[in-house]
Amino acid sequence: MATALEKYYGMKESMNAAIAQGKLPVEHLLAHQEVLYRINVLETCMNFCKTAPVTPDMRVLTYHYQLTDAFIQCMLLERRLGPAGDEGVKTKRDTAFANMQNVVASCRKKFSSFAPNNPDAYRNALGGMINTILPAWMAYRNTYVNL
Repeated sequence: MATALEKYYGMKESMNAAIAQGKLPVEHLLAHQEVLYRINVLETCMNFCKTAPVTPDMRVLTYHYQLTDAFIQCMLLERRLGPAGDEGVKTKRDTAFANMQNVVASCRKKFSSFAPNNPDAYRNALGGMINTILPAWMAYRNTYVNL
């Protein structure tokens, strides 16, 4: 089964081929932008996991976490772009946004008192956090542009 990132790479290739031939319908431009955005977010999160320090040195861990947390905070606020919706769509967006906020707040709370018990602890905890946040983020994004 393909990962979400692989699925988005395939969509990007298909859309880019249509663009190169001048055959991407205008109504698909928003979906193309969304695919590019999602690839960027998923690759960035993957890179945060891959670069997570393997050390108990809290200064190093704190800096990496601050970068990761800043990016996640941006995920909550950016790209509120999509077709206008009726009240039902607005309610779904609000619910998905509130859910994502709760997931992020819960993860932030766990990291507020993080103390590594071994060198791999931070890398493992960060991977778990990102794997918890991304499904909520994708559900939220799907309320704007459902790919």
